[in-house]
Amino acid sequence: MIHSIKHQTILDYETTPTSVVQRLHLTPPNLSSQRVAKWDIIVEGGAIVMEAVDYHGNKVHLCKHDAHATRMQITCLGQVDVSDTHGIVGEHDNGLPLDLFKNSTHLSLPGPRLRQLSKEIERFEKGDQNSELQVLHDLSARVLANIKYSKGKTNVNTTAEKAMGIGAGVCQDHVHAFTSVARLLGFSARYVSGYLMMRNEETQEASHAWAEIHVRDLGWVGFDISNGIAPDERYVKLATGFDYTDVIPLSGIRLGSGEEQIATRIMINQQ
Repeated sequence: MIHSIKHQTILDYETTPTSVVQRLHLTPPNLSSQRVAKWDIIVEGGAIVMEAVDYHGNKVHLCKHDAHATRMQITCLGQVDVSDTHGIVGEHDNGLPLDLFKNSTHLSLPGPRLRQLSKEIERFEKGDQNSELQVLHDLSARVLANIKYSKGKTNVNTTAEKAMGIGAGVCQDHVHAFTSVARLLGFSARYVSGYLMMRNEETQEASHAWAEIHVRDLGWVGFDISNGIAPDERYVKLATGFDYTDVIPLSGIRLGSGEEQIATRIMINQQ
């Protein structure tokens, strides 16, 4: 499936800032199941000043605003061809040791609620691939049952344990809770950011998130907890990391006074 994507972010400043630097995780990688046919980043009121690859293998861009600009508009657009692999991503694809992905992070640190959830999950037979997948699908369903999908109840700084206490959240909270318990069960787990082509919905306000777990003999396997399915050809991967902080689509530093307003619009359609 070929996706045409346009991700536009507009930053308006009340007064001319002294300096603005934005870090972008907004370039999809070429993978065995994902081919980037074309991808451009256009910055109005600023310019790309650096391009690099981080330790997770993600492409990162830094852009800086023009000296007298009170608005910066960042537009990422292109075409990506994705094939369905039933959620199977394959072998480990960066230089970080797999065991590092078993460690908790600030956003996924387990507390009493998440530890209790891990105890409720039936322990898998070590080395049994089917048992491992069954345990992970069971965990995905239990996380969604404990954290009902609801916007406005959490924010980007909400931890998985807090989302469990609230009983509601969004895809980010589902992934943090899922990876937290998966790590308690001994799995290597990582956070994935990207786009999901929603049926009958071309315009969106935010990107999507899902998880990948390393399973014996299969490698990384994807789980979309929010939708209860394996990622398929409708999913476009942008970046992976230990948690959301490693893959934030757009984050930056601004020096200067006055308010800042940010508006994001994402358009995805099938070619």
